[in-house]
Amino acid sequence: MSGEIHKNHRERMRTRFAEYGLDNFADHEILELLLFYAIPRGDVNPLAHRLIEEFGSLASVLEASSQDLQKVKGMGPNAANFLHMLPQVFRRYQTSKVKGKVYNTTDKIAEYLKGYYIGRAREQLTIVLLDNSCKIIRVCDIGEGSASSVKIDMRKLLECVLQYNAAEVVLAHNHPRGCCLPSRSDIVQTRDVRDLLGQIDVRLVDHIIIAEDKWTSLAATAQLTI
Repeated sequence: MSGEIHKNHRERMRTRFAEYGLDNFADHEILELLLFYAIPRGDVNPLAHRLIEEFGSLASVLEASSQDLQKVKGMGPNAANFLHMLPQVFRRYQTSKVKGKVYNTTDKIAEYLKGYYIGRAREQLTIVLLDNSCKIIRVCDIGEGSASSVKIDMRKLLECVLQYNAAEVVLAHNHPRGCCLPSRSDIVQTRDVRDLLGQIDVRLVDHIIIAEDKWTSLAATAQLTI
């Protein structure tokens, strides 16, 4: 009888999503719906509540590592890996969506990057490669650091630029702790990248720092002339 109740509950949840989307779902209900696909049987409602209680929000659950997710009672490796994968799938979706489109303003690139950095708990250095028409050729990650610092892998940067024959480059990284002001290290590294790319006649257009829904363009600040 218990199994039939859970089955009917799952069917009601799926029907509700099919008819109305996720707008009227609470965070724990969205998690519950996701868990249906990783845990095929049983009541996952208590687990969804435990995840929200442990991590504080839906975003924090999806940003957590697979190892941390598995510390919550009822979370096995399959379910943990599934939830941990979702922000990465979204980032790949974003990259696929913009390839070949014209991004000729800092605003457009920054808006794209805000989505690209969703779910990143550590600082990640990225280059957006553009052709002469300002169309995105490729987006490449060139370094990952801690929650507060990251070092540019210059060799990887050059390899990506040359491999995809980029004409212009936008350098970007995220500040997971929410402040988008550039550090002295950010400015110095940006100048190093500018000078390196200049040696192969590729222009560094900008360095954009993303902090959740905020961003800063180093090219637009008085601290740096690119």
